[in-house]
Amino acid sequence: MRAAYKIGLIGYVLVMICSTVTPIIFNNEQLQALIIFPIILILAYWTKMNGKELGLEFGSLRDYIWAILYPLSICSVIIVIALVTGNIGGVQYSGEVTGKIAYLFLYTLILAFATEEGFFRGWLFGILERGKLNPKLILLITALAFSSWHLPLFFLNSSFSWSMLPIYITGGIIGGVTFGLLRYISGSIIVSSFSHALWNTVVYILFGFGSTIGILGIKMTDIFSPESGLLGLTFGLVFMAILWFWTSKKIGFNYQAKT
Repeated sequence: MRAAYKIGLIGYVLVMICSTVTPIIFNNEQLQALIIFPIILILAYWTKMNGKELGLEFGSLRDYIWAILYPLSICSVIIVIALVTGNIGGVQYSGEVTGKIAYLFLYTLILAFATEEGFFRGWLFGILERGKLNPKLILLITALAFSSWHLPLFFLNSSFSWSMLPIYITGGIIGGVTFGLLRYISGSIIVSSFSHALWNTVVYILFGFGSTIGILGIKMTDIFSPESGLLGLTFGLVFMAILWFWTSKKIGFNYQAKT
């Protein structure tokens, strides 16, 4: 167990240093995520992890239903509230948006699988599982690591303001636990990557990224943004609690029951 903590910490620190320094050196924000891919390959080779340990499974139809429900249910509820309260502005939709949606989803699916999901729900999750840690603890550790990894965005991306930081980081922990639950119940980072890609696509297109405004024209992002708003934080917490409860009842938080 101690070895799992030590190896996991080494991998996390390596990712954090490289993800922070590389974009600054090369003046390219996208390298924050892209640099993770070669690190995953190095860590997987070093620790001799197999495909199953890395989460290279497809998952079941049930798992993808949960993966779809996560972003769509939260966004749908927030849209209804925004509509009822008159906070939806002039919807800016054109034929180009459809292509942008498809491109963003496929791009994010591949990117998340090879970087964020590949490391946090793949290698890190897998190395902690190998150490026989309590699944609840693994979910918490990987969620905290995932959320803290997003901190450099506040230095690298001008669309973020410091007032958004507390909710954004807390939401990152909630999202990290939810993606971790999807990984746990399915054994697959493909499932968690699918949900992650769908989340980014729907949220960023409809609500915007950071302090920018999406096609729904909602300006009060501190309230209505699923990722950095109070409503997103609230309903994200509710969904996480529901999935946690379902997992505890149907699968259980021990590997003997899971298998």
